[in-house]
Amino acid sequence: MSVANRHTGSLFRAERQEYRLIYALSFPLFLAVSLISRLLPPRLRPLPFEPGAYFAVVSDARATAHSVLPYAFMR
Repeated sequence: MSVANRHTGSLFRAERQEYRLIYALSFPLFLAVSLISRLLPPRLRPLPFEPGAYFAVVSDARATAHSVLPYAFMR
């Protein structure tokens, strides 16, 4: 294995750890927004959701986190 491959691997590992840390810190925020969006009337909801998925609060928070957090790593 060359030096360039080891450096790229460690950089990827560091970014993966950083992503997990940011995910762990921001997931409660996304979960709270998802819960609040369920409790508010439909016209005041920050996030729309499908009528049949009323109890999918955690999966909505997870999907929102995975769709928003990659923007923190754009260069």
